Amino acid sequence: MHLNLNKTILIIAVILSFIGGGCAPLLIGVGVLTGYTLSNDSATGNVKVTYRELWDISREVLDKIEDAEILESNESKGIIKAKIAEIDLTIKIDSIEKNEQRLRVAARKYFLPKPQYAQKIFFKIIKELE
Repeated sequence: MHLNLNKTILIIAVILSFIGGGCAPLLIGVGVLTGYTLSNDSATGNVKVTYRELWDISREVLDKIEDAEILESNESKGIIKAKIAEIDLTIKIDSIEKNEQRLRVAARKYFLPKPQYAQKIFFKIIKELE
């Protein structure tokens, strides 16, 4: 019984440290997403897919959003810039290994950070990869 209490306290402490540190504990995409952080204007995570898969899915997700306008799309640099309503969105893909990429989605409206919107688009991309 004492061991179970210690485990419970440890689990609660770990979850609280994620939340307090600006990270949201991830409960989806166990096979695709290996790490995730939410900063003041962006959502970032490591994704276990090829660069090409992540690039194509990121473009598809933006194409499905009705009022999304892609302003810049540079596959060799891994950057997609778009405007959705009045939100400026930047998707950045960096290759870590052949089958692991770092995905960063940043969102701003009138130069003010919109981390929840960045997170929403980030998880739309992750969901499409599953």
